[in-house]
Amino acid sequence: MTTNAATDALKLIPSKLDRLLQRLIREAASGHGLPAVCLALSLVGTLSAAYPVTAVVVPAALLAPRRWLPLAAASALGSALGAALLVAAFHHLGWNQVYSHFPELATNESWLRTMAWVAGYGHLALFLIAASPLPQTPALLFFGMAQHDLPTIFVAMLAGKLIKYGIFAWFASRFPERFANSGWFGLSDAAERSRDAR
Repeated sequence: MTTNAATDALKLIPSKLDRLLQRLIREAASGHGLPAVCLALSLVGTLSAAYPVTAVVVPAALLAPRRWLPLAAASALGSALGAALLVAAFHHLGWNQVYSHFPELATNESWLRTMAWVAGYGHLALFLIAASPLPQTPALLFFGMAQHDLPTIFVAMLAGKLIKYGIFAWFASRFPERFANSGWFGLSDAAERSRDAR
């Protein structure tokens, strides 16, 4: 396989994944299963890091703008559950296995800075990371290794994700035209339906 063919093959994966997510969300939007689908897709997205959970929240809120709050809550719950499962998995792996698979982490300045910040601010840092666009995996890894307090980690993640996804869902339901021309996740159809549903 040539380099161009390999690159082209890799480009197909995200587009196929986008189409799959879009199809699952559209099918669920026609019934009452949309919050459950949002929860499941958010859980899988958090565990796999294959797609951002906002790729679930925004289209769902565009397709069902009157249900933006339960959709955001279901997505936050799925993401928080995924984060708790990751913390448990990292706890069982241990530092040695993580660093043997990713040796560059031991010397990466950004990684070390994030770890120091999380170590210094604890669960508050985890809450702020969950509410922000910052990557959460370094913080989850740290908590898995250093502080294996799953209930508190779950609550911090849930609270942060409720704020983050609540804002995204609210904006998507109130201002669908902002997402219509973005080309992100094929949202123009959903934005048009959202505008009509309001």
